[in-house]
Amino acid sequence: MNCERLERLAILLEGYRAGNAPRFDLQSWGESKPPRRGFRWLRQHPCNTAACAVGLACGSGIFAEDGLSYDQGKNGGLTPMFRGVQGWNAVKSFFDLDQIQVVRLFAEHSHATTEGEAAAQAVATRIRHLTAPSVAVQEAEGC
Repeated sequence: MNCERLERLAILLEGYRAGNAPRFDLQSWGESKPPRRGFRWLRQHPCNTAACAVGLACGSGIFAEDGLSYDQGKNGGLTPMFRGVQGWNAVKSFFDLDQIQVVRLFAEHSHATTEGEAAAQAVATRIRHLTAPSVAVQEAEGC
């Protein structure tokens, strides 16, 4: 697992506050609803956007130098991209996680709360638990 990238994501999520843009929502990688003039840009129209933890990571720019980005579909939906791979495979590759870890951290059905500050904090807490559960696990996993 890439503990340094997960640490940066936890910090991003811990700093999330309601009213920040985009709105935190685990139900979507990210979406941009067209404002009145029809533009669909995540960073330029924050009041009309929603994103999950990975969507925030993609749109924040803090992982851009590491190669994390997103592809925007015609309907305004955003999909994570990393080294030519999309979606969950991009997330697994970028954070060096297995399927169980990525679902536990980021999948909507793995969380009781899916929107707002509480959901962002819950994901950050799970990241913290995964990257620092115990000294024995840290030594085995490399964190």
